[in-house]
Formats: sequence, C-alpha cells, structure tokens
Amino acid sequence: MITTVHMKKSLLVLLLILVGFGRVFAQEAEEAKNEKKPLERDPFESGIFMDDQTVKTYPSNTLEFVLHHRFGTIQNGISDLYGIWGATNVRLGLNYSITDNLMIGFGTTKFKMYQDLSLKYTFFHQRKGGFPLTIGYYGDIALNASNKSNFGKDYAFIDRLSYFHELMVARRFCRAFSMQLGFAFVHFNKVDTTLKNDAFSISAIARVKVSPQTSIVASCEVPLMLGYDTPFILKYGQQGIYYGPKSPLPNFGIGVEISTSTHAFHIFLSAAQGILPQDIVIYNQNDFFNGAIMFGFNMTRLWNF
Repeated sequence: MITTVHMKKSLLVLLLILVGFGRVFAQEAEEAKNEKKPLERDPFESGIFMDDQTVKTYPSNTLEFVLHHRFGTIQNGISDLYGIWGATNVRLGLNYSITDNLMIGFGTTKFKMYQDLSLKYTFFHQRKGGFPLTIGYYGDIALNASNKSNFGKDYAFIDRLSYFHELMVARRFCRAFSMQLGFAFVHFNKVDTTLKNDAFSISAIARVKVSPQTSIVASCEVPLMLGYDTPFILKYGQQGIYYGPKSPLPNFGIGVEISTSTHAFHIFLSAAQGILPQDIVIYNQNDFFNGAIMFGFNMTRLWNF
C-alpha cells in the first residue's frame, strides 16, 4: 500500500540535490560573478535534446511550445513502413520562462494519458575564462490518467503519481562541441510487481555542430536499478550485445538537430517509445542493439512577450 513516505522520500532527494551541489559550487560561482567574466554561449540550442532535457533556459517571458513524436519500432520492416504506420506516442507541451533562469511547464502524453507539471532552473552559467560549467535542475510530477483498472487492487488516487529529479552539468568545450551529464532519481508510487518503485539513472548527451544551423547529436540514458534479482549486466551472446533480464534497458539515440532563432527540430533514432523521462528509466524494454529502434522527432517554437 502506498503511503506518504514515498512522497517524502522524493522530496528529500530533491532537497539533498539542491543543498549538496549548492554548497560545492557556491564559492566558485561567487568568484566568477565578482570577476564579471562574460557569459559563454549556451551549450545547447534548445531546452530539449531528443529524449533528454538540457540546462538551457530562455529569457523571461518566453513561451515555448513543444511537440514530441515517436513512431513504432522498425522491426516489422516494410509491413508497417518501418514503424511509421505502427503505434505512435505523442506529447504536447508548453513551457514558460518566469525569469531568465526559471521555467515551468505543462504537458500531456498519449501513452498512459500522462499529465505532467515540470520545473527547470539554471543555477550557474559557464563564463569565458571563469566558471567552467553550466549547472541546472529539472524535475517533474506526472499523473497517469488511464483507467483505474490498470492499478490493480487497493487502488488509491496517489497510485497515479510519479516523480523525476535530475541534476544536469554541461559545458561548451568549443564552438563545435558541447556535452552534458545528468544524474537522476525516479519514483513511481505504484509499479508492476516485477519492478521497483525507485531508480537512479545517469545520462550523457553530446552535440557536434557541422554548420551554423545543423548539428549531429547523440545521447544515452542508463538506469541503475538497485535491488533486482538480476541486476543490469552487459553481456554478449549469439545474438550480439544484450542485457540481463528484469532490469529496464538503456536508451540510446542518434540524430540531427536543425535550429533557428525561434525553432528547433530533432530527427533521430532511439529505443524508448516513452517520452516522459521517468517512463523511459523504469519501463523501457526496447533493446537498441537488437533492432528495437524507432524514428522520432521533436519540434519547438518560441514566442517572446
């Protein structure tokens, strides 16, 4: 039975994240501020990056519309036009910048009828000749609005809730190359009996610019599923690389980003058909190395007020 202990645990993790890295970097950030070093350009063009978030926030009073689209896997070949005619997942979202560093958002997703509220805050910015990193936080709370029969016995409304917290550390190494690492905690109030309510994950995203508007992008998200009978183990067999049973599988992505002053497009291949980050961490069972790959695209549009 789900209790308020789970919610308190999620909030405690968020508090520890904020306090912990705040103390570590406070002195360096203050020194960079006092030196009046100019800000480095943002490491990424958009606040989203295929299946991930980035540290980028927009100037205050900016409204961002986001469309995420995932087709089915390519495994059925031409019979469903390599997933284009297969089952699709879609998310529509709106994000609003309250300040230059703070964004709030709302979205709705087709699979599991997720309704989510999100928050992103950039604590520190990379400076030329000064502080070397851009550091931010992203978190969301999602409501699974599907039929209550999906939640089994002893249903309670709180069973529908899930949470995601991520600390993001990014750097623009040069004009052409940027990279970000993410460290996340996920909690579902109720999951299938074969899964755990809590998980950690690590992620990495990288961008290589090949023209002023075009970049090659790559990403990976690896769940760290503690407490399973068979933990996450990389193996090699007759069918190539695969992963130990029961644990959710890593998600890999590679694609192209095209950006303008008001738009960003991502066209890519990845494994996870989920769109919300907590859904990807807990529920992805698509093996990228075994052909469970799908086409996806994102589109963003900005308005300034």
